[in-house]
Amino acid sequence: MKNRLLVSLAIFLVACSILSAELPGRKPTLYWNFDSIEQGKTKEEVAGGLSVINGNYRQLNGVRGRALVFDDHTTCVSHPAENVPVLNSDFTLSAWIALGAYPWNWVPIAAQENTISLNSNLDQYCWPDDMVVNSPRDGFYFGVSPEGYLGLMVGTNKGWIVCRSESKLPLRKWISVMAVFKKQVGLELYIDGKKVAEKSGPYSFSQAKKEPLRIGMNREKREPAYPVRPFATLACWYSFDGLIDEVKIFNEALSLEEIAGHYAAEFPKDEPGLPARVMPSGPEGPGKFGAYYTTLNYYPEWDNLWPVVKDAEVVVQFDNSPVRVVFWRGTRYSPVWAMDRMHWMADQSAENFTDQDGCQEHMLDAKCQFSHVRIVENTEARVVVHWRYSPVAANGSRSQVDPVSGWSDWADEYYTIYPDQVGVRKVILHTKGGPLGPQEFIVLCHPGQRPEDVVDLKALTMMNLSGQHQTYDWSAGPPRILDPQGRYLHFGDRPEEKPVVLMVNMKSEYKPYEIFETGNRVRVFGIEYREGITHFPWWNHWPVAQIPSDGRYCQAADRPSHFSLAWGGPPPHRGEGDIFWWAWLYGATNKPIKTLLPLARSWANPPEIRVYSNGYKNHGYDLTQRCYLISKSAGKPEALEVELVADDKSPVYNPSLYIENWGDTKFSLRINGKDIQKRDRYRIGYVDRLGKKDLIVWLEMDEKTPVKISLIPER
Repeated sequence: MKNRLLVSLAIFLVACSILSAELPGRKPTLYWNFDSIEQGKTKEEVAGGLSVINGNYRQLNGVRGRALVFDDHTTCVSHPAENVPVLNSDFTLSAWIALGAYPWNWVPIAAQENTISLNSNLDQYCWPDDMVVNSPRDGFYFGVSPEGYLGLMVGTNKGWIVCRSESKLPLRKWISVMAVFKKQVGLELYIDGKKVAEKSGPYSFSQAKKEPLRIGMNREKREPAYPVRPFATLACWYSFDGLIDEVKIFNEALSLEEIAGHYAAEFPKDEPGLPARVMPSGPEGPGKFGAYYTTLNYYPEWDNLWPVVKDAEVVVQFDNSPVRVVFWRGTRYSPVWAMDRMHWMADQSAENFTDQDGCQEHMLDAKCQFSHVRIVENTEARVVVHWRYSPVAANGSRSQVDPVSGWSDWADEYYTIYPDQVGVRKVILHTKGGPLGPQEFIVLCHPGQRPEDVVDLKALTMMNLSGQHQTYDWSAGPPRILDPQGRYLHFGDRPEEKPVVLMVNMKSEYKPYEIFETGNRVRVFGIEYREGITHFPWWNHWPVAQIPSDGRYCQAADRPSHFSLAWGGPPPHRGEGDIFWWAWLYGATNKPIKTLLPLARSWANPPEIRVYSNGYKNHGYDLTQRCYLISKSAGKPEALEVELVADDKSPVYNPSLYIENWGDTKFSLRINGKDIQKRDRYRIGYVDRLGKKDLIVWLEMDEKTPVKISLIPER
């Protein structure tokens, strides 16, 4: 009985020790546990002083008690310089962290250093272990590199000394990180109680006594690391992404045994509250065909950056397919064809480039200041979504600004989408300059995905209107599809021999495709490719990212990212006034590419339409809407009879009729004299316009011979 009491007492004392700041061994000089936060301030537990928390933050369960969540963008804990004690010649830094993503450049876990030369080129990227920066900087910087390495940097009598781990820190796991400085001995790094790096030398520490101590954010703006074009990547504020808990500074160099003991005593029983991040695309599976306003939530820290309430996005669903079209803030409202929630296909906006500003495009409008989306039509026969934007550079410059009016380029894009999961994209560019490139085959990766996880290395299949097709392989890098004279290697030069159908071979049941006019010119995206990293050009400055950069090379699959396959090269058309326009088809299918031939031919070479009824005017086929346009004279509609003169090269494939000024009159429908029941083979929609009502009829059919269609009003 006595022995049991002694054991129980020992367990109680150990538990009390673990629940306090005073773990067995030496006591810290400074300690933050983030258990209590009031009015944006948290207590430093040893002296009782308050530290200010700036930016957005929240608390989650931590290693012991609560932990502070840093949002990757704004969160910073600052402790006044006068409340930071003088550090001895030997000291130890300790914390528990859980990374949501690797930082854009070095970010401190805890740091008190001066800012001399802090934005020099030597500080822009990761430092090798043997680098010594000979600058008069003082203080310490204990942090994480943009690749995910742990590092300690110290101002000494020998300059700014750097020690960095060789292995990367894992994501979404609790990690014990510790750094030790010993005078005349050197620097040491520990991860989960084990030494992972050291740098020996006769160093003595010089403290930056006038600087506040900061947790989770640099004390100045920094350029994101690994830019494609450094002149188009600007310094910005960013912070740690993830959880920080149990930050301690000891005015002594802890021994290996003490470090291992601290790790064992504090080891958390639960994983951190950082679930895998998946970009949102609405409810999975089929849904009623239509366009829906909604607000798509990504994860709390990113969502909290946006001053929106509801109806911020638009999602288009289809009846018999899990495919969705998503207009989301994270892509700057550029629509994504989501095959399922893990396979996303995107595209480029109208894009300009200058040697002074870099890219000018929708991707760099990180806060959607010049980009918005709205639903124009929403019927069971079709939906029309309007995306308006202005191309902008990372430095804020705009594309082709008119020196007199001050107007820059603006684009209106209309997406006309039908129940058969086919959409038309019409790009209208308002400009005083020349046409811009509006198209690029871009695939998106969710965090945790590399390009090879999303697409097959035989990534792109191309087909012409004759049905010839060729698949191209990226296993040895971007493939060649053109010879030195610019001719297609596997296709002829006649219009019907040039490739116009391009399918991306994603690792999903449904594969996205695009269909172009015969005047297009396909080119493989062969620039900015890094052999040995991935088979594709791969960046993460878009989507989601808020950094001012027109290109940042991925170093890991920690963030949302994108990669490019090819440019489709749709031909520009000159409109009235200062307008250029383009149009091409989008869609997704779970069938082979050759099944797209009827669709491609029906759009590129549409059958002639003949209108046989009086009181109607035939406006022909509008490829920008994928439909035939007819207008009705005043008065109640009479019977409308039309013929689509189809053949093998110009088939009828799921056609639609847009009849202006039809009104709300009900009707019955006949095809080749046979009555057709609604929803058996057709859908209708009534579109309210100012002072009138139009009718849209979409028909499900695949015919290679003439088809007569009759609309007979009900009396």
